[in-house]
Amino acid sequence: MAAAAVSAEALPLVPQDEYELVGRLYPESAWMFVWGRRLLRDMVGGGVSRFLVGRRGPGCWSVLHTDSAWVAVRCADDVLPALPTHAVACDSAREAVAYAAAGMMVDAGVSIDSHLLWDLGFIEPARAPSSVPLVWKPTERARRLDSSSRDDGRARYETDGFALERLRGRPARFGVLSPGPAPDGGLFLNRHEFFTSLSHSRLPGDFAVSSGEKLLENTLLEGYGSPNVPYLFSMRTPFERQGLPQTASGHDWHIYLTQRPLWTFPGFPVEETTVPAVGAIEAKGPSTGGQGYLFRDLVSSLLRSGEIIEVSRWEGTRLLKEGRARR
Repeated sequence: MAAAAVSAEALPLVPQDEYELVGRLYPESAWMFVWGRRLLRDMVGGGVSRFLVGRRGPGCWSVLHTDSAWVAVRCADDVLPALPTHAVACDSAREAVAYAAAGMMVDAGVSIDSHLLWDLGFIEPARAPSSVPLVWKPTERARRLDSSSRDDGRARYETDGFALERLRGRPARFGVLSPGPAPDGGLFLNRHEFFTSLSHSRLPGDFAVSSGEKLLENTLLEGYGSPNVPYLFSMRTPFERQGLPQTASGHDWHIYLTQRPLWTFPGFPVEETTVPAVGAIEAKGPSTGGQGYLFRDLVSSLLRSGEIIEVSRWEGTRLLKEGRARR
């Protein structure tokens, strides 16, 4: 089903526990919310804090769950308690996350440029009969989005967008499109529809789909940087598979030991990378090896509860040698 508007009265009670909602994602990827936040960090920076799961807040976008649907909700700015002003029910968590993420990009005024349009397949460089340089040409995908952008029956957030005709036949080089109302003629891309399409392309499909598995006690795990994330990795997982910027030398490396069996969802915060290994001159193919584990709580919370402890590199090596820990 397509996203459908819902009334505030039909919304579920909040708060909902985010990590219980992770358990309801199956048969979708348990890493859906992790990937959604990574996408938003790339697109809106610190604005990612306005993306909530299972909660509502002033000026925030939320993803909630009912018995029959996932819901994307926008709340009014500076109003307490949080007042929903826009809400749609979706048939999948991926659709709800994409809808909410697109709304946040619209709110943040994220620009659309020709290279982004090309990357997503809405325009392509072509050689016109009377033109020596390559020029931009809209694709069939752009025509399909134009049709949905002009469909008044579709639920969407905001109605402005971009007249793609401004690029048609122009030299195939970088350019930024300014938003505006839908023109009477020519291809038009609604901003929210476009960013929803972008978000769908950056969210996991069947990657890391799992109903969960038990991670045994006395397992050594590693992680870089802050423990305020809900995942860790098997020892010696390639750094570029851990979804962090820069290189490993720019982050503190931590080793943890599980103190009891923990329910986890295997996967990674990124699907594949082409970041070269340390010391490599040329980029190599996607890194392989290692395993990520998504928990139902933040690592910092697991440390406070004693379900995992941090150990030194020396201690971890000793435990392995004595057979008291496993990788």
